[in-house]
Amino acid sequence: IIITTKPLGKFCGYIKSKEDGLPIEQATIQTKTSGTISDKHGYFEIDIKSINDRIVIRSLGFKTLNLSANRAQKATCMDIVLEPNIQSLSEVYLTNYITSGITKTNLGTYEIDFSKFDILPGLIDTDVFLSLQAFPGVLSVDETATNLNIRGGSHDQNLILWDGIKMYQSGHFFGLISLYNPQITKDVLLIKNGTNASYTDGISGTISMNTETKLNPKTTASIGFNLVDLNGFLDLKISDKSSVEIAARKSLYDYLKTPTFNRYFERITQNPDYENNTSNVLNTNEDFDFYDFSLRWLYEISPKDKLRLNFINASNKLVFDENTVIDNLERSKESKLTQNSIAGSLFYERIWNEKINTSVEFYETDYKLEATNANLLEDQRFLQENQISESSLKLINN
Repeated sequence: IIITTKPLGKFCGYIKSKEDGLPIEQATIQTKTSGTISDKHGYFEIDIKSINDRIVIRSLGFKTLNLSANRAQKATCMDIVLEPNIQSLSEVYLTNYITSGITKTNLGTYEIDFSKFDILPGLIDTDVFLSLQAFPGVLSVDETATNLNIRGGSHDQNLILWDGIKMYQSGHFFGLISLYNPQITKDVLLIKNGTNASYTDGISGTISMNTETKLNPKTTASIGFNLVDLNGFLDLKISDKSSVEIAARKSLYDYLKTPTFNRYFERITQNPDYENNTSNVLNTNEDFDFYDFSLRWLYEISPKDKLRLNFINASNKLVFDENTVIDNLERSKESKLTQNSIAGSLFYERIWNEKINTSVEFYETDYKLEATNANLLEDQRFLQENQISESSLKLINN
């Protein structure tokens, strides 16, 4: 006995995407005995030989659809809609990038946590700006520590923030050492690409340094020195709701002239105005000094209210006498260059609930450069002064 199955007929349809309604080309349509693919219009035809047949429709990036032959008999050339097959991948979060304490976020930014940070090869200290030069796209064309070029931009196109305060001076030794004490700087955020509009004007890159935001349960202190400076740090617990951090550095030049300090001094005196004097003019009484002082005070008014006060003061000074003999008369004049930055801020944050918080920040930052360059041979003196004073008030509600 030969039993044959009578074909039920052809089934046709138009396969479309549920997301945008566009036709899906090269979708596969299969039954147990036959198969086909859709054309550029999403159209297909397939034979149905049994009422028990299942029609399976597949396309890359869409969920598989199963149709019964009963449904196929009820309608011909029907519109068939496929849903996108969206797969959620787990977040990639790189830690210990290059070394421990460095994290690359999913936004493309880099974070350095100095409490976990290891000193990079070739460095003797956790210098903020020297550490940033280990990241791709960041370098210094003049081989200084703080004159950073991010993605080809110049240093003055970088936005430098210290606890939200905009800073216009970034280094000691005129760029050879970072201005910001790593003992009080807890973490630094480097943004090389798109910057949040709330940061304002960082068109090449943004370097945001932050101090500790949590109260210290106990008082800690340290003091030390290297071949360049003396340094000290104090984290003082005032009460269960308040603590203050103080960090300071002072150059060793007044007390001890080390080989390292002398090499740094030679590096900064390679300026042509300084070096060109050596043939006809003798430089004497050379003196260089730098210092920085940083303070951060935290006060938790309540579990929902926090207050923070910041202050920073930093200075560089280079002084020397230029001496020569003109018409058998000895002449001497002083040349000097000074840089000074002083800034302070007051920050208040209110957490209303789990979804809403408000912060108010006011800061004042001042930068001043003064230079006096004596030209004994021409009997001239050149004066240069550059002063910046900026006040800012921000209200942010998230």
